[in-house]
Amino acid sequence: MTREQFISGVTFRVGFLTYKGAETYYYNAKDNYMSRQLRSSIDERVVIDDYVCNVTKVGRLGFEGFVHVMRKKVVVKYKFEDLVEFQEGV
Repeated sequence: MTREQFISGVTFRVGFLTYKGAETYYYNAKDNYMSRQLRSSIDERVVIDDYVCNVTKVGRLGFEGFVHVMRKKVVVKYKFEDLVEFQEGV
């Protein structure tokens, strides 16, 4: 996945989790957060779409985000090359 695809909100999976029903993600540039889509294992339709983390930085090679869990700040970093574009019906 490219930086431009990420910023434009293209849906993706982390790594190569390609089984039916694997969760997908997308970036909401307007509000600066990541959203997670939980999908049906039968037809891959989105069952739940919810917030995952705030995005603090979108760089040349990847992005950084954070979320608070039980009063602790958890920071995540991913490279765009590790994000795989989700393709409907494949």
